[in-house]
Amino acid sequence: MPGPGNPPDATPDPAEAKSCFEQFLASQSSLVLAVRAEGEPLPIIASLPFAVHDGRFFVLASELALHTAPLMEEGRTRIALLADQSATRNPFARERAQWAATVESVSRDSEPFKAAIQTLRERHGKTVELLCGLGDFQLLAVRPGDGRYVSGFGRAFGLDGLTIADHLQG
Repeated sequence: MPGPGNPPDATPDPAEAKSCFEQFLASQSSLVLAVRAEGEPLPIIASLPFAVHDGRFFVLASELALHTAPLMEEGRTRIALLADQSATRNPFARERAQWAATVESVSRDSEPFKAAIQTLRERHGKTVELLCGLGDFQLLAVRPGDGRYVSGFGRAFGLDGLTIADHLQG
């Protein structure tokens, strides 16, 4: 049976690929991001808990963290979701997704802020309340653009935001 770590028998069924991607997305709790800071020769890499709402990833980021200022200045990043290594049978076929993304701050007095914080709270619990009470944390909306989802050997898909666009073949 095709799946993470198993070679495919045939071209993946689009409905099955969509279902696998949705399950993968739901199973993830943190995203990894990379951003370049001005004057830094190498990117800064961070991991942030997220919630998906309205087609975007929402994260709480501290202004004290190395990645936050460059995220706000650039307004763009590259993000990735990675399956748990302990649940991966073959590390070469590790289930993963990545996107180019844009980033914007969400105003605390806006409706999108309230809705996204509620979704974060449902997903990550009371710590969200604590972080919202700290003045250095801001809510960032990360909008995924073009990307790629890999669910195993021969199972790579182009992504348009959070939607599978096409099966990629070598």
